Amino acid sequence: MQDHITANNLRDLGVSLDDAAMEKLLNELNEKVDNLVGHEIVTSLTPEDVDALATMQDTASEEEIARWISEHVPDYEEIIEDNRNIVLGDFVDTSDLVD
Repeated sequence: MQDHITANNLRDLGVSLDDAAMEKLLNELNEKVDNLVGHEIVTSLTPEDVDALATMQDTASEEEIARWISEHVPDYEEIIEDNRNIVLGDFVDTSDLVD
């Protein structure tokens, strides 16, 4: 899992938690981003590319998979940024941790 959202991002929003709670929250938020990104990537690929990606997940490193995705999904960075912003926006709208 990548760190799309960092502790500094949350602190900038006024979130103040101890290290363990911050880590737990970051894991939850980053997992949401990863799930949204993964879904959007899969829906943008051809069936053949989905099969190729599925096969790679059993044998390739995270770096190899990321490189393959960036080559086969032209808007990859935009997809990540959009979904990161969606998750952060939802967090701000629904959390009582934000000042």
